[in-house]
Amino acid sequence: MPNAYYELLKKYAKMMTEQGYPVGEAARLLIDTSDGVLATRDGADLSDLKDEDVEKLPVEHLPLSRKGMSAMVFSQTPYCRECLRDARPFRASVDDMAQIIGPAVYIADGRSADTKAGKSMIKAFKNSTGAFVLRSVDKGGNGIGYTITAGRTPYEAVVGMTVLEKSAEITVLADRIGGAKEINKFEARLMHIIYQKKYSKAEAEVKKNEAAASEKAEQPVQACSSDNAKGTPESHERELREKLCKYGKKLVETGLVQGTWGNLSIRLDDTYMLATPSGLDYDRLTPADMVKVNIETLEYEGSLKPTSEKGLHAEVYRQRPDVGAVIHTHSKYCCVFAAAEKDLPIEDAEMQKIFGEQVKLAEYALPGTKKLMTNTVKALGQNFGCIMSHHGMAACGADIEVAFDNCVKLEECGRIALGM
Repeated sequence: MPNAYYELLKKYAKMMTEQGYPVGEAARLLIDTSDGVLATRDGADLSDLKDEDVEKLPVEHLPLSRKGMSAMVFSQTPYCRECLRDARPFRASVDDMAQIIGPAVYIADGRSADTKAGKSMIKAFKNSTGAFVLRSVDKGGNGIGYTITAGRTPYEAVVGMTVLEKSAEITVLADRIGGAKEINKFEARLMHIIYQKKYSKAEAEVKKNEAAASEKAEQPVQACSSDNAKGTPESHERELREKLCKYGKKLVETGLVQGTWGNLSIRLDDTYMLATPSGLDYDRLTPADMVKVNIETLEYEGSLKPTSEKGLHAEVYRQRPDVGAVIHTHSKYCCVFAAAEKDLPIEDAEMQKIFGEQVKLAEYALPGTKKLMTNTVKALGQNFGCIMSHHGMAACGADIEVAFDNCVKLEECGRIALGM
């Protein structure tokens, strides 16, 4: 086996085990290669793969390769397992599931290897990149099986596992506050199509190059200007770019974002803001990747596109001169309220000073639209956080340190309100 493929499997198998929950005994990672389909063996320690833990399967391509899916993840994560056990398929109630998985997750009947089972699998994956697969039913009538998520790259398949597990948890926890509300089926399908055709294209291209070991080593970050003296505008900009990188990584480390969902910005001056780029993995961002955007016109510098929510960030800066940084995340507990279309009640007096007695729910609008921007800023008001219906939450502060702290506090308020 080429060493590059082994390293690829090792990297993303380990990523599967670093999500903060068990992935199950049936967990496996499969990838399409120029040499056929390679997979981790049943029972392998995914956190520390050895050469003997990888096998070549007797098939030329993965079943979904015709749709451009070159990687698949088999998993048994806790809440997906619960939904399968209770025969509970569900529709997308948050936009990250709609985008990467599709409008719904279905249960495929995999209890046999006949034509009927094959048709069930095809139907389950018709408009989705994730599905529950039923393999048996125990004496109590509980379903037993696993989850499959597919992606154009191993990275995307693993992120799909994470997003689907979070979506299953949101669906279950939302029962505590009235239940999750479905995103309109047409809009969910539209988001999925746009994601597959356009969004995260930059990251997908980078990840495709990994198997050939052709990705260039990280280059030293170029200075924003030849004048790097301390206290100059150029050194100030570089410092803020570095902070955006730092806090983007912290969002991933703390579990406040999954994959590339979520975005950050910092006010540079009265004219410009610095924002994270669209669709790139936070773990590989450099200060040079941060995009300089005009707050009024939304025009940007460089070849990388800024986050699709740049308008939201800019509108906050236009309306709130006291705000120096904005963070939008799809954090789990806030997403429960976003899915249920509920304000988040705040009991703690200190938290009320930051968010008010209730964290307001912004009315729903499609991602990246002007309506989403205006609805969110209206819900934010003069507070420092709000819930974004079917999206997640937005938090802000005088600087990136305060904005991040408010992000963490808002998610903690969600956890407390749900009784977790």
